[in-house]
Amino acid sequence: MSLTNKHQSLVALHSAVLLFALSGLFAKWLELPATVIVFGRAVFCALTLALLVIMFKRQSLACDKKTLAALAITGGILAFHWGSFFQAIQLSSVAIGLITFASFPIFVSFLEPVFFKEPFHYQALLQALLTLAGIYLILPDGATTTNELTGALWGIASAFSFAVLTLLNRKFVRNSSAKKVAFYQNTFAALFIAPLIVIEPVAVTSQQLTILLILGVVFTAFAHSLFNYSLKVIKAQIASIAVSLEPIYGIVAAYFFLGEHISMQMVIGGMIVLATNVWASTNR
Repeated sequence: MSLTNKHQSLVALHSAVLLFALSGLFAKWLELPATVIVFGRAVFCALTLALLVIMFKRQSLACDKKTLAALAITGGILAFHWGSFFQAIQLSSVAIGLITFASFPIFVSFLEPVFFKEPFHYQALLQALLTLAGIYLILPDGATTTNELTGALWGIASAFSFAVLTLLNRKFVRNSSAKKVAFYQNTFAALFIAPLIVIEPVAVTSQQLTILLILGVVFTAFAHSLFNYSLKVIKAQIASIAVSLEPIYGIVAAYFFLGEHISMQMVIGGMIVLATNVWASTNR
């Protein structure tokens, strides 16, 4: 492996993580329900990936029934993950949404032995307690009676669903093309969300549609392509640590672009969650 390839992969990896982090800001920029944001993001991402695979990669999107069933299930989970993530940010803040979501490696530590019949590491209990302590610190005073607590709970639900999605991908679709998996999961995510859009239709302006297009193409399809490209050279463990920087990128961006307040208590709580996240990621 040349130093040039490694450098390019590191740039791609951190660019992808930055784009992932900035996607959280769209929950505030788009004055739309979380379901509409997820639907638009999934549709535009799926269309982009289909164009990329068929027109440029010259590959088929054909898929056997067993894999398609697994992708349908994981697509539904992806829809819930994104919906709960945007709901968390809309109810609270980008900081709370991103830091609570960053707890997903803890759920992986608990669920991995169940999915793959691997030994349980009891250090996961301590990691879970540290994560809860960190999340408690990021909540503002009085948050037990406000939207911040509800937002944090949605963020934890987003983290849990992402952990399940990660493990199911490892179990059922790890040997499939990454772009093909992403295409079908986004397609099924859109299909699962579609009935909610029909039941409660929302008017979307041309400006909002443009922003959704940018979210789906640049901050989702392109970001995932960069991330997958980096994994060809970068070890998964290093990538996991890089992903831990997502809340930091997002919180700094929210401070500059949205004017969100960052207290010292939130910084301490966030550092506890992120440090525990790195610990959990590097000890599996």
